Amino acid sequence: MRLKTPLALSLALLLGTASAVTEAAPRRSPSTSARKSKKKKPAAEQSAPAPESSTPASEEPPPQAADAPVAPVATRNLAPAPAAPAETAPAVSPAPPTWTDGVAVLALPSSPNATPAAARVETGLRDALGARAEVTLVDLGALFPPPPAASLGEGDALFDEGKGLYDNLDPEAAAKKFTEAVAFYERYPAEVKPERLARVYVFLGASRLLNGDTAGAQEAFTRAQLTAPALQPESELFGQDVHEAFNAAKVALSRQPRGTLSIDSVPSGAQVVMKGERLGTTPLKDVELAPGSHPVVLTLPGHVPFGVFQPVAPSQRGELRPTLEPMPGLAEVRSLAAAVSASRSLSSDTLPPGVAEIGEKLGARYVVLARVEQDRKGRTQAVLYAWDVQLKNRLRGVKLDPEDSREREKAVSEVHDFLTGKHVPGRALPIALPEMVKQPWFWATVGGVAVATTAGILLASQPQKPLGVRLGNFGSGW
Repeated sequence: MRLKTPLALSLALLLGTASAVTEAAPRRSPSTSARKSKKKKPAAEQSAPAPESSTPASEEPPPQAADAPVAPVATRNLAPAPAAPAETAPAVSPAPPTWTDGVAVLALPSSPNATPAAARVETGLRDALGARAEVTLVDLGALFPPPPAASLGEGDALFDEGKGLYDNLDPEAAAKKFTEAVAFYERYPAEVKPERLARVYVFLGASRLLNGDTAGAQEAFTRAQLTAPALQPESELFGQDVHEAFNAAKVALSRQPRGTLSIDSVPSGAQVVMKGERLGTTPLKDVELAPGSHPVVLTLPGHVPFGVFQPVAPSQRGELRPTLEPMPGLAEVRSLAAAVSASRSLSSDTLPPGVAEIGEKLGARYVVLARVEQDRKGRTQAVLYAWDVQLKNRLRGVKLDPEDSREREKAVSEVHDFLTGKHVPGRALPIALPEMVKQPWFWATVGGVAVATTAGILLASQPQKPLGVRLGNFGSGW
């Protein structure tokens, strides 16, 4: 038997180490193990090696051999019972969120007076990163959908009763039912459609007009136009007197001085819908409106929709700035983020407690957190932190000045490079390398390609260590 030379022994040891690490490394990433399990799923591929060892592929047992004593063994190897997984499926616990390369962006105030500034920083940072290539933000609207809309059946029933009374020439009783329907619908400004409510106002105005209440009819017709300007009385249902009174109210409304309304929200970035039309996202400044009560609805992913009938006075400037209520799941995530922001381990090399849980609840691989401060003069400063939950990499201490466009761009670019793998801060090599790699003879006797490959494998095998390089296909996720 020939003895192996030291060089051959070293290469054998190298190949054995690389082989063992290659088998162990995929277990570190949920996404990698998921892909590996998918490849092993077909039953035929799993059972193929067993029959090959006893029966040549060209001499496959015929189907009629099932009654032979050895046939049941071959049948179990080749085709495991397919019904077993279906029977046990209901008993399996709910699957965890699907891991993606999604990015979660959160901003937390360092003090209560910085809360509005933190909301603005979060919106701006989310928009800036979301506009960059290769960055996919988590969909908070899909993760935390709004609650089911309230039922408007009671209001619909009141309207139907009022319409029946109006058709039977009882305008006084009809006006009462229409008034009750209006009161019910106005309790649900986020759910009721403007056209539906405006139609009730038209019937209310027509009923009051038949009762001789001209002023009350004009008030109802005016509110119908403020709610849904495009709506007109139906010609087949109303006479000429109703159309004339409706148009007179419209002319009177157009002659009144208009007011303005500034709309914002906490957090900002909410979609603003007024009279069924989208106006943009908060903050909106000085929206010019006719005097009266206007239906305004604000929606933000992960938050409960907000609706209100906002009054606007002639020649006056009004403001609307509600605090949007987060859905329970998002509120829990924010509580975790607040604890991380206040933790002493925020700037540590290891993953701070709570970050992994945030990533799990959002199904996000990356968590970006901004800690926002505001001084006595109202100037806002933020420090950005980012973590790769799967690889335990981290980016820390990136300063962001929201008022300086150059500093904003620089900070966003640095975070973007981290998220896409173009920059991963940390040491060039992990500390705990195997002893043989530290020996000069190891590097002298191994070819250049093998060195690069082996170094990459060793880097991937180091647990809980910041990596100086990122392995894999940059920017496309793993």
